[in-house]
Amino acid sequence: MTACESKKSNSTEKNVAESETIASDSETELEKEEKLRSEINDQYLAELSKCSQNVNAVTDFNGKTEFWRICETDNGKRIIQIDSHKETVLYEEVYYEQNGELIYAEESIKYMPINHYTLQPWTCQFYAENGKLVSLMSLGHGKTEDDEWNPEIIFEMHKNRIAELNKIENE
Repeated sequence: MTACESKKSNSTEKNVAESETIASDSETELEKEEKLRSEINDQYLAELSKCSQNVNAVTDFNGKTEFWRICETDNGKRIIQIDSHKETVLYEEVYYEQNGELIYAEESIKYMPINHYTLQPWTCQFYAENGKLVSLMSLGHGKTEDDEWNPEIIFEMHKNRIAELNKIENE
C-alpha cells in the first residue's frame, strides 16, 4: 500500500468513526429532547388535573372575544388557557409556567365554521428550558409550513399575554 493509499484509508476510517460519534451524540440529544418533552407533558397534565378553581376572564384585546382560564397552584406553577372564535376559525393557546418561566406552550388554529365539525386543524407544542426553545412538535397544516415562520415568536406571544393578564387584574 502506498503512503497516499494509507492516508486515504486512515482518513476514511477516521471519518466513519467521527460520523458514528456524531450519530451517537445526536441520538443522545434526541433522547434528551424526548425525555424533556415527556417530563413536561406529565407535569402539565398533572397540574391541569388539579385545576378545579380556575380564574375566568373575558377580553377583547385582540379584536375578538377571548375566554381566559387561569390556574395557579401553590407550587409556583400556572396554566393560562385562552380560547376564541372569529369568523370560521377557533384559536386556542396554552401557556404553562413554572416560577414565572414559560416551559410549555401550545397554539392551535382550527378551521371550524359554525354548525360544523373541525376542518384543517393545526397544532404546535413548544417546549422550553431556561428561557430557550428546545423542541417543538407540529401537527396538521398551518404556520409551521411557512419558511418565514419563526417558532421563537411563542416567547413574544407569552410576554404579550402576561401584559394582557396584568391589565385584567388591574381593572
